[in-house]
Amino acid sequence: MNTYSEIFFLFIIALIGGAANVTIGGGWFIIFPSLIFRGIQPVTGTATTTIILLSGFLASSKPINKMTEISNRDLFFMVFSCMMGGIAGAFFLITFSHKVFESIAPYLLLCSWILFTFYNRILDYCNTKFKERKAFTYSHSKLIILFILGIYGGYFGAGMGMIIFILYRFYGIKNNETLEKICLILAASNNGIAILIFIYADLIFWPFALIMMLGSILGGFLGNALKEKVNILMIKRNAVLIGATVTLYFLI
Repeated sequence: MNTYSEIFFLFIIALIGGAANVTIGGGWFIIFPSLIFRGIQPVTGTATTTIILLSGFLASSKPINKMTEISNRDLFFMVFSCMMGGIAGAFFLITFSHKVFESIAPYLLLCSWILFTFYNRILDYCNTKFKERKAFTYSHSKLIILFILGIYGGYFGAGMGMIIFILYRFYGIKNNETLEKICLILAASNNGIAILIFIYADLIFWPFALIMMLGSILGGFLGNALKEKVNILMIKRNAVLIGATVTLYFLI
């Protein structure tokens, strides 16, 4: 593959991944394996995938308005906890042997695929099972789970936004717009602090990252513009199949 073909390939892959990430999720299953197939080591691939997807996610996100269900003080503690977890997860990724990551990454990918595949069913279960649950109330004890989730986000991060959405649905927040804002703020703060550490540790493969960040940003805008006009269910089924193929490849 010559240079121009490779640039075009990476841009298109990132565009598809960015569009998928803002419509159905699962952009990780597109970006991460593409980097591995192009010869990037898994740890570097993880760090590079994080910055690619986050750039598209943030650039195409709507402005965040004030949330009535959560005070600014409580949100600060939530963000701080998630960021501390992100710092810990990023340091684990850097300091542990790359062989450790390579041995557990396929299983993390499998868990992410299971979550992605059955995400709507899990939400439906939460909506039915906890329909009568009282409205969300903040407590410091809830930050423990958020910190642990933040470690995962800094270390690997695939499907983190989905987990946050389900977690706070379980906690009693029923408004989808509020849940989406929480996912955006927490995932961005977690991945953002992790990316700063990855940049300092020189884990980002910039020759691929820069062109793919552009593709991811464009994909994010296209995804938001077209998600009301396309068959989301069909796209989700295809994404599940792609995710299964990718997961099996890394497991085998």
